[in-house]
Amino acid sequence: MSKEASGVTVRVLGSEYVIAAPPDQRAELLACAGHLNDRLREQARGGRVVGNDRLLVVVALNLVHELMQARTALSEQATALQRLVALEARLSSALHALEPAPQSG
Repeated sequence: MSKEASGVTVRVLGSEYVIAAPPDQRAELLACAGHLNDRLREQARGGRVVGNDRLLVVVALNLVHELMQARTALSEQATALQRLVALEARLSSALHALEPAPQSG
């Protein structure tokens, strides 16, 4: 089976765009376009942004902000996990040191 990219038609703000995507990424691309459309409609309903260009920029900035927050949270979780692993190693070492030495009989 070929992994070559083929055109996938997505609809954003009432316009259609053909985006090249490998077959195994088509469903994800369509889901992303749907999510983008949902966010655009949600922002447009607020009525504070006029014009598709501005609407796209505002939504893009919001999405990038969310991505950056998620990356920061993930980084903080990774740091906390490293600390927990180091603590577990120290506790294991301390417990091992408390174990009585095997006695020879």
